[in-house]
Amino acid sequence: MEIRLYKKGDIEQVAHLLGDSVSILNAEGYPETEKSSFALNNIQYTDWEETCLTNFTVVAEINNSIVGIGQINYGGHINCFYCHPDYRGQGIGKQLYTALEEYATAKDISTIHTETNALDRPFYFKMGFSTVQKQRVLLNGEIESNFVVQKQLST
Repeated sequence: MEIRLYKKGDIEQVAHLLGDSVSILNAEGYPETEKSSFALNNIQYTDWEETCLTNFTVVAEINNSIVGIGQINYGGHINCFYCHPDYRGQGIGKQLYTALEEYATAKDISTIHTETNALDRPFYFKMGFSTVQKQRVLLNGEIESNFVVQKQLST
């Protein structure tokens, strides 16, 4: 397995990864509106490609297949973090997260934060995050709950 920077042209594999991750593994943890927004035919390739290229984005690759993605912006917000269901529990998420934290530390970002659902929150706890608050957000016309989590870094 290799952790590498996202490169132009990775988007089709990333779109499949996101769709599979939400629809297969997290089907119980995501509302229908969010699951449908990650369906392959709804993902806007152009927008995702631009986002992946303009933020710090790393992918996990096994045998030329992208099996995980992590992305953080310059303000320390983790925008995107997914691992394919067939590869969960194998340390890929930890390696992706480590790359994001190393980047944040190098850029003197003092706090990393993101929003997560109840199913994925334990991963962030293992990485040293704490819950800031539970919130209700409007997503695709429906009100949903999630958690804001953050981690202070020593810079």
